[in-house]
Amino acid sequence: MATKMIDIALTDNADTAITAGDFTYSESTAQHQKQLILNNKGDFKQNPTLCVGAFEYFDDEHLQELIRAISVEFTRDGMNVKRILLDQAGMINTDAYYP
Repeated sequence: MATKMIDIALTDNADTAITAGDFTYSESTAQHQKQLILNNKGDFKQNPTLCVGAFEYFDDEHLQELIRAISVEFTRDGMNVKRILLDQAGMINTDAYYP
């Protein structure tokens, strides 16, 4: 059974979500995945080798490297990765969860 990862919620533009003057908490697995995929290595001072930096792969002919990098980072973050797919429209579909 997957563990619910509860964290401070972020809005769509990555600002901290605040309701009634207090932080909003929510299930955040998808939020963590999005941050791991989009942020570049070095963006987080506490762990400079964390993240994928998906925008660096745009000009790459071998997108399997992007899928592999996502899988490696999710695993390093403690997720069980079942499947990561890149569809024809360029959308990244993930099936990964915290145990």
